[in-house]
Amino acid sequence: MFIINPAAGGYTDTVWQDVAIVMKRNEREFSYYMTTCAGDATKKVQKFIEEGYRHFVAIGGDGTISEVLNGFMLQNVVDYDELTLSAVSYGTGNDCVRYYGQSPVLEEALQNIITGDVHIQDVGLIHYYENGEHKRKYFINSAGFGFDAQIIKATKSMTAKERGHKLTYLYSLLKCLISSKKIPFTVKYDDGCISENVLSISVGNGKYTGGGMMQTPDAVNNDGLFDVAVFGDISKFTVIKNVSRLYDGTLKQAKESNMYHFRTSELTIEAPVETICEIDGELIGTGPYKLEVIKNALRIRI
Repeated sequence: MFIINPAAGGYTDTVWQDVAIVMKRNEREFSYYMTTCAGDATKKVQKFIEEGYRHFVAIGGDGTISEVLNGFMLQNVVDYDELTLSAVSYGTGNDCVRYYGQSPVLEEALQNIITGDVHIQDVGLIHYYENGEHKRKYFINSAGFGFDAQIIKATKSMTAKERGHKLTYLYSLLKCLISSKKIPFTVKYDDGCISENVLSISVGNGKYTGGGMMQTPDAVNNDGLFDVAVFGDISKFTVIKNVSRLYDGTLKQAKESNMYHFRTSELTIEAPVETICEIDGELIGTGPYKLEVIKNALRIRI
């Protein structure tokens, strides 16, 4: 079953035609569904699981992949190990498939989805609040708070064409930096606690965020741990000075005070003011937040 998000930043009308051609050439039986709004994929995936589908391919961005994942995790029809998630990314960030080194050639990517190895990976679970009501969602790649979430909010205000540009996140980063304010976060994790004014927090199940940035370069998505980067009471100049390190994975080597990196199986994030969060490039509600790793919860073939 292909779950297609036609509103994804890089998606065009010809994408599905090309996918169908390759699948027919490989004599594979398949169905497809075009999503109509945010959250639609999660609901439909649960319905399709009830109908007997077991292998799902998300075509869209990281948010589309995340919605399919939540469909897996929220259903109670079959065990997780009966389901397989695949993806061909046409979104803004495409960070989930970047972890697995997916070929940019559509036919090669689809061939691997058909015949490639299945990997078992962890899944993140976040507890949060909307209008005072406790909620929870699962994420496949990353969660971001503070400045990190503000960048996603700015990106969401762009047109689909603008979001499809490879420098979208970098542009949003520099634009948001002008008006950003630090938030007095308290971050508690397995081995300690950080409590200070914080610019940004990135929680990585995967290595990449923001279309190829590596805020959490040591993340391994099947080791039962998050890789976490906390950018505390640092100046905006420090951010600009280290932008290149965000992309080459050497940020942890920067000798800057108030920049923290650690690994943990769970963490809580609190602030005395209302905050926003993003998971897999999609905005969710307010804190306090609790994040935990669900070990070996997903079969993925990318």
